[in-house]
Amino acid sequence: MTPQAYRQLLSERVLIIDGAMGTMVQRLGLGPDAYGGEEFQMLGDILVFSRPEAVKGIHLEYFRAGAMAVETDTFGASPYRLEEFDFSRLDLTSFPKAAQDLNRLSIEELTLRLNREAAQLARAALETYKLDPDYDGRPLLVLGSIGPSNKVLSPTHADLKRGSFAGIIENFRLQVTGLIEGGADVILFETQQDMLELKAAVMGAQKAFLETGVILPIQAQVTVDQFSKMQIFASDIHAALTTLEYTGIDAFGINCSIGPDLMGPTVAKLAQYSRIPICVIPNAGMPESENGQTVFKLSPEQFAKPIAEYVEKYGVNVVGGCCGTSPAHIKALAALLQGKKPKARVLPTEVYISGPQKAVALNSAEALIRIGERLNVRGSKQVRDAVERPGSIDQDVLEEVVTEQTRDLGLEVLDICMDSNQVNTADTLVAVLQHQCVDFSGAFCLDSFDVDALKAAIEVYPGRPIVNSISLEEYSEGVDKVDAVLEATKAHGPVYIALTTGPKGPAVTADEKVDLASQILKKAIEKHGLLPQQFLVDVNAFPIGSESDPALNFAQESLNSIPRIKALYPGVKTTIGVGNLTNGLAQKPYMRKVLTSVFLDEGRKVGLDAAIVNPNHYVPAQSLDPNDYALGLKVIHHKDMEAFAQLEEIALAKKGGPVVQKTAYEDLEPVAQVCQKIKDGFKARVEGRVQVGEFSFTYQDNIVETLAEVVRGGIEPLVLINDHLMVAMEELGQGFAEGQVSLPHLLKAADVMKQVMGFLEAYMKSKTKGAEIPNKGTIVLGTVYQDVHSIGKDLTKTLMENYGYKVIDLGVQVPLQTFIDQAKESGAGYIGLSALLVQTSNHMITLSKMLVEQGLEKKIDLLIGGAPVNRRHAAYVGLAGSDDLAQMRANVFYCRSAMDGVNILGQLADPGRRDQVLAKNREALEQAYRAGQNLASQEASLLNELPRRVIVAAPAVDWNKLFAPKRVEIKLTEFLPKINKTLLYTLNWKYGGKGSWAQKGVTQAQLDEQLNQWASRAEAEGWIVPQGVYGLFAAQAQGDRVTLYNAQKQTLGQVAFNPVIGQGKKDQFSVAQYFGEAGHSYIGLQLSTAGPEADRAVASLKGADSESAWIIQGLADRVAEDMGAYLNQTLNLAVYGPQSGPSCRYSPGYPALKDLENNRVIFDLLGAGERVGVSLTEGDEFSPLGSTAAVVSFHQEAGFH
Repeated sequence: MTPQAYRQLLSERVLIIDGAMGTMVQRLGLGPDAYGGEEFQMLGDILVFSRPEAVKGIHLEYFRAGAMAVETDTFGASPYRLEEFDFSRLDLTSFPKAAQDLNRLSIEELTLRLNREAAQLARAALETYKLDPDYDGRPLLVLGSIGPSNKVLSPTHADLKRGSFAGIIENFRLQVTGLIEGGADVILFETQQDMLELKAAVMGAQKAFLETGVILPIQAQVTVDQFSKMQIFASDIHAALTTLEYTGIDAFGINCSIGPDLMGPTVAKLAQYSRIPICVIPNAGMPESENGQTVFKLSPEQFAKPIAEYVEKYGVNVVGGCCGTSPAHIKALAALLQGKKPKARVLPTEVYISGPQKAVALNSAEALIRIGERLNVRGSKQVRDAVERPGSIDQDVLEEVVTEQTRDLGLEVLDICMDSNQVNTADTLVAVLQHQCVDFSGAFCLDSFDVDALKAAIEVYPGRPIVNSISLEEYSEGVDKVDAVLEATKAHGPVYIALTTGPKGPAVTADEKVDLASQILKKAIEKHGLLPQQFLVDVNAFPIGSESDPALNFAQESLNSIPRIKALYPGVKTTIGVGNLTNGLAQKPYMRKVLTSVFLDEGRKVGLDAAIVNPNHYVPAQSLDPNDYALGLKVIHHKDMEAFAQLEEIALAKKGGPVVQKTAYEDLEPVAQVCQKIKDGFKARVEGRVQVGEFSFTYQDNIVETLAEVVRGGIEPLVLINDHLMVAMEELGQGFAEGQVSLPHLLKAADVMKQVMGFLEAYMKSKTKGAEIPNKGTIVLGTVYQDVHSIGKDLTKTLMENYGYKVIDLGVQVPLQTFIDQAKESGAGYIGLSALLVQTSNHMITLSKMLVEQGLEKKIDLLIGGAPVNRRHAAYVGLAGSDDLAQMRANVFYCRSAMDGVNILGQLADPGRRDQVLAKNREALEQAYRAGQNLASQEASLLNELPRRVIVAAPAVDWNKLFAPKRVEIKLTEFLPKINKTLLYTLNWKYGGKGSWAQKGVTQAQLDEQLNQWASRAEAEGWIVPQGVYGLFAAQAQGDRVTLYNAQKQTLGQVAFNPVIGQGKKDQFSVAQYFGEAGHSYIGLQLSTAGPEADRAVASLKGADSESAWIIQGLADRVAEDMGAYLNQTLNLAVYGPQSGPSCRYSPGYPALKDLENNRVIFDLLGAGERVGVSLTEGDEFSPLGSTAAVVSFHQEAGFH
């Protein structure tokens, strides 16, 4: 019988099935010999072999009593139940000849045979009854009876035998296969006590269907007490129904434990909530003990009457009897119900999920569906510390987080996310879920980027969860997360959160969100056969104000998408991870509360159903202060950043923190107002058009309106520039030099100055008919040939332009002659050279020599800078290849910072100071040259004279541990805990030491907030994606060179180290020694990067917003470095396992591994071009800039000593 035919039958007439098999067997009075000995007397199923005619006779009695279906004698015939017996001890003396081989069968063979022959017996009884003269032609069926496995899956502290999900599937797959082979019409799981085991059992049956090509209906029945609870796990019947209803079963109900008189409340619940046919199979009353015997005292009439009432009142579809019932009870049922059509029930439309104890409605009709966000490693430090601490997980802490959300805040659904770089995500999610589900009265939303983790979690979850999430982003080659997640989880029938994310990243506009939602839903519904009501579409939240496009409003786009998405398919709901909206406002809780509350209130107005949220972060919008509510509306709907700023002030005041007194610009005269805004770095980015006489100008910052007022007032632009604007910039420069102004603030001011100068230059050109605007001087600037690093050069350009110099920026990898040609063509008196690498910095010496050869050394001053550049290097550049100090050029200047370059230009441009500056510089260069020569001589002597360090043998390699290159990618917001904030703030973002932050007007909290905001924006825009590639190989040293081998012992290439002087100058050594010349040791290769989009983002931002470009570049560089540390830890884990061990990484270009050609070796062996989109320049540098590579040694002495 097909499932469709079975459902049709159940809609047309009440199905009456048989009564108890055990009760009838007891009445046979069989001795131990019928069971094969006393130890097998609890296995009534064995009678299928020993007394087949007796079993067939029982089936016939029930058919003759009016039953339409009989159950096979296989309640305990699964492998797990059978393996509780030792069948080698089975006494076959009284068994038929055909059964004499039973004690030689394996459990698997016995399972198949017992179920096959039991089904055949029932089928034979059915066919015999059809020939009976009293047969009335009613439909007759064989139900394949399957009881519990005697192992549990649901979490419990009780001392019960535990099974595995896969084990339960296989256990019942085998039993169902036997029943199919024997001719069963329906698979009946009955008397089940663990709904997670029952879910696995159903999947076992479905696996058997797939293998045999025979698909049968599945009827699932659990056992409950009079309070509708499954007793062992306290699971309510509604929770059990919700858990099983979407797994592919065709009927659901209850049997055993209690009589029909006590089943009323449970039947009522089933009728109210079930979308599928319902079954009621009671005992003949509660069991009682009389004279040492268990008896059931309900008479057939007492038994049948309430069941008939349930059919009439609740539309019950399947009835029958369990323990204590007999053919007489079934005859009484048949007398009342034979041929009756079940009452049609109104099927519920509400969607439910469930946990181990109860079902939870996803009903947004009256209120927002709230999904608690705090049980999340990515979003809670408390949870992260509890999960990532050494040793075991602190489940008590996690239990507090759960309890606070459920008991204290009234949440019924909790998101659980254990995605971590420090622990195994799948194992951790399973461990936490199992522990927290032991006594949990809500439902969980299983959240992970890892499909394997979601699959593992749903297999241990005793309920119907929400799965977070599916999307169209690629999961593996050619497979998106819709297909990957649904294939792994859809058999469990969960509800899904569908992220509006595609191959290009998260959708930003409403149109993009609707388009992606449509594609996702269409695929899930049409290809995977799911229902629209199984989806909550996440419309994406991005931090307020993080838009790169001024015309875009992230919050409004999300709101606009909600009704359009809900209109795609009736039943689809919408949700949002609203915490992202206020990312970065943790230090301003009131502001976060206002914006979250207003957004959710506006979302509800357009149909938002749910939100992943912290209830502490929002209140009913009507309870907000009316003024604050109005400000929130302006921010949400209009991206009004002035309103945003006002809310910030209100939030700080409420928090009791210092409120920075903002300058009242309107109280200042226009000139002073412009200068003050520059010094404050006050940006008012609004597009507009201003008119001064006949001159018209389109601006990007409102400061131009004030500037135009100044010009209209009669102040000459050059006077304004020289007497006012330059004074303001000098004040900032002085503050920077004294450590009172941070570099990011200086860049912010420079951006405002750029807007001012853009207007003034255009205005002056209009008045002078295009003539060149006067400047302090011209400098040709660029990064030298074979070097792609630009951040220092770009910063220098920004500052020099804002201090009145004309800068001709040649970009990166500039051929040396191009510098000279451009200087000659433009009449520039200065060339500025930047380099990041030792090798490329030597091009500066070559260019100096070329200037001498072309007779330009006195006409053009050189300013040089970059990481490998110092005053000693400047001295070599000044000598231009000579070793005669008399040839030293005085006009080669080392610039430690961009402001140094500005200051040096100022000194050189002053005719009264130039000669003095040159003389002083020449003296400094000569001194640096002598010191450098002495140091180089000492180093050469020491390398010659010092003994080679003796290093213990490297640990031998286990060839089985080696692996080819692997790629890893982590979302930026997930990676934040791994970022070294101290280095980011002080080194990459140049805020200086923490002790200077107060002077510069910044705090730790502000910087943390800035990091969170930029990380969210960079992730949303796809600018920064922490990623890398790594591999573990075997190594063998030959002198200073190390040869690499793969697991197949094939030679791959060589890395070239160089000798270095040890600490204390007691010896010299080469890192190659750590790999050993005798035998093979481990060597790791790794390459980490922030991804190729970082460079493009910086390039697009630096023209109009150099501060933002600086922030993104610094963050990208930090991510690459810290991703390197993460890859190193990953390699450590591969070598040592959880116990960890020593390792050290060495990057090309540094003292121990000077030769940059090693970058190419690492690049080629890791296949970095294809795997992470990194490329190599002619100078063996990586592009993009935010990339770094290393060789890793695992020797116990490895280090930099």
